[in-house]
Amino acid sequence: MYTRGTTLGGSLSIEQWRDFIKQVTSSIGMDAVGDPALWEYPVNDKGGVGFTLCQPITESFIILDTWPDHGGAYLFVCSCKSFSAEQLRQVIGDYDLVIHSEFSIQQELPND
Repeated sequence: MYTRGTTLGGSLSIEQWRDFIKQVTSSIGMDAVGDPALWEYPVNDKGGVGFTLCQPITESFIILDTWPDHGGAYLFVCSCKSFSAEQLRQVIGDYDLVIHSEFSIQQELPND
């Protein structure tokens, strides 16, 4: 299992973020399952200003949680297939976003 989390600086429109998550998916060699789902906040006067996009992929999922009132976002890629962090960074740069922090976890799953 491969997980990468990235804290991003920058602000995009909802449509630009949708395009961004699609570019991330294809650039790291994953296969999208439909269009990303979108939740906008606040809901019932709860939560900050922003939205969450969830892109199911055949290999697992990609989540983008944005907070435009603070000029940034969290990006999480979870996959059973390895992927290139450099390809991910390239897409981030293509959208003029700044990487504030990154983490990655790789864990072998037992074969039962």
